[in-house]
Amino acid sequence: MVRIIIVLILLNGSVLFGQQNFINVPSGEVTEKRGVFFQQQFNVSNLLQSNTTLDYGLGHNWEVGFNVLGLNIRSNHFTIIQNDTDDVDPYNPLIMVNALKRFEISQRFTVSPGVQYGGNFTIGHRIMPCGLFYLNGAISDLLTEGSVLVSGVYYNTLHYGGSGNRVGGWLGCEMPVSQRCHLTGESIFGSNALSYSSVGVILYPHPHLPVTLGVQIPNVPKNTFGFVLEITWIP
Repeated sequence: MVRIIIVLILLNGSVLFGQQNFINVPSGEVTEKRGVFFQQQFNVSNLLQSNTTLDYGLGHNWEVGFNVLGLNIRSNHFTIIQNDTDDVDPYNPLIMVNALKRFEISQRFTVSPGVQYGGNFTIGHRIMPCGLFYLNGAISDLLTEGSVLVSGVYYNTLHYGGSGNRVGGWLGCEMPVSQRCHLTGESIFGSNALSYSSVGVILYPHPHLPVTLGVQIPNVPKNTFGFVLEITWIP
């Protein structure tokens, strides 16, 4: 499966990076040409984690950008937790570049390969490369108008996802309840630090500024239950 993803990347002439997420699963949506997409996610459990994404639309269903992931802060001392030696947990924080290419197979079905790639921000230790490679298929208007169902496969490096599986799969969905309220759910299958099921509600106080509130339920005992706040700017 990893070879299939790499072949798709090479066929397009360059490395692919990208994401816009339901909560953690990439949705396959692409930023419009010359548009700027911004997403700030906070995960609250036994610590506070910040994940930041900024993407720019290139046109022709391409986007590129960067991420700052896994900025973990101890809630009792408000100090940043840095991991650049423990291979059980993901290295953090991570500075990543990203891009995405979407192929419109039909009016309702799209395929989106993508990658995040970069390394850990560290002082005094060697920077280690980290990456997430994935291939998603999305079906729109499946249950109701505006709904979307995404399934995909992914490959994560050791320092991105920590110990556990390198190849896995995921599902994600979004369904509008009203113009200002959507429901979302997802699950990442595996035994690594990415392995969560999440459910949430997306509220639209402004058409371009959705706010997601959700919970993350661990799929493996080593992961912890948490709450999610996600603020997004969509051009």
